[in-house]
Amino acid sequence: MARGERVRVVALEEYAGLAASSGAEFLGVPGSIADALDDRRRNRLVAATQGGQLWLLHRWTGRLAPAFADALLDAIRPGDCVVTGILTRGSVAALAATRGVRMATVAFTGQLPTVHPASNVAHSYYTGAARHDRRGSVFGWRLATALGGPLTATVRARLGLARSGPSAVTAGADEHPVLLAASPVLVPPAPDWPANAVQTGWWAPAASDVTPDPAFDDWLRGEPPVHVGFGSFTGFATDADVDLIVRAAKASGRRVVTPALPGHEPGQLSELVWATGPVPHAWLFPRMAGVIHHGGAGTTHAALAAGIPQAMVPFGVDQPYHAWRVRRLELGPEPVSIQRLTAGRLGRLIRLLTTDADARRRAAEIG
Repeated sequence: MARGERVRVVALEEYAGLAASSGAEFLGVPGSIADALDDRRRNRLVAATQGGQLWLLHRWTGRLAPAFADALLDAIRPGDCVVTGILTRGSVAALAATRGVRMATVAFTGQLPTVHPASNVAHSYYTGAARHDRRGSVFGWRLATALGGPLTATVRARLGLARSGPSAVTAGADEHPVLLAASPVLVPPAPDWPANAVQTGWWAPAASDVTPDPAFDDWLRGEPPVHVGFGSFTGFATDADVDLIVRAAKASGRRVVTPALPGHEPGQLSELVWATGPVPHAWLFPRMAGVIHHGGAGTTHAALAAGIPQAMVPFGVDQPYHAWRVRRLELGPEPVSIQRLTAGRLGRLIRLLTTDADARRRAAEIG
């Protein structure tokens, strides 16, 4: 838009405010990310495995497919340039083939095929055998595209195109550029990435003015606290989760900042814990001694940019990869999986995060 281009965003209705703040046109689709996360909460045993998480995501995409297909077919016109995520890339590739649109796929973490494990989310499956690792990473890339299969099938049917399998859909989308919106610090460039892949670096949110709560601003004075956040799972955190954080802060003896639960007023929860309302990471994190989070791409990059140590409590998808990378960079302690998290272990993470001078120095150098 800064170049005078007309921009139209097709996304879930909950992003209407974000699109409006940027001045973009917006076409909303009924549904929310919360629906996908609620699936995880109601299917905890399934969601505890990587395969189960992918199945739940595929099922959620299927529920959204009819309305999302309507929106895409209405919004995208011949000659448009479309920037798409992984789940919608197969649908947009079908429109590129029939309507002559240009497209580029955006990936926010290391998903591109490569024999280099440091550059791929599935690093733990690598064996060191180049042929095996190449095939495995190609399979992972096709699987990521296939998660949007219900939407791809719906769009192709409405365009009068025959059904197409994951390999053909992925190959069609791969004829167009791929933008990797991740820092080379977090996702090292791999020499065998496709020639049309471009690593742009992290797409940081636009800076915004912040007027902090005076009481919170006053509370921040003194020894910097540690931020313990839920990321995308904030809407599903419970009073028990907050109680765990309060007990962990007491065990560690360090002050902690955490997001206020939906429906709860921000404010001081205990002598050592303050719950905040919505605050941009770019403003908050530089005021923290460190960050403990689930390991989503956005929060991981925000902590890197702030130049502070971080520790991970990964749940799934790309989070274990980011936790592994951050640990390899020696920017914080060993991660603790969400299934093993206790007040004692969280308290230990807080202590380790705030006493490791080497990690603090390395994080500052990167930031």
